Amino acid sequence: PESARMILLQEQKFKIYYNELQHLLREYRRVTQLVRPITSNLLKPHLDHLEFQLRPGMVTLTWTSMNIDVYLKSVWESLDSLEQLISCVNDIMESRVDANLRLVSRELLADLP
Repeated sequence: PESARMILLQEQKFKIYYNELQHLLREYRRVTQLVRPITSNLLKPHLDHLEFQLRPGMVTLTWTSMNIDVYLKSVWESLDSLEQLISCVNDIMESRVDANLRLVSRELLADLP
């Protein structure tokens, strides 16, 4: 049939989309695992935004949709932005908060006999 022939002609494009979507989901899992439990409430709106952007891929997009490239581009941009934010938050926690807590914990506040 004609529809099967059209799909066969687009096989390479579908494989590229499939591989990119698989890679995107692996990166999503990797980035979300970077979130420290103590900062999860702080980052929740950003995580929710990314999940909101992922939703069309689970609900409305099909393999024949014309806007898969736009969808992938926007999700990658949001994922990169979230990764940078998580990295900054983790750096602040490590270099400022954790380091100061370690420093204060070593200080002797009172000299008891």
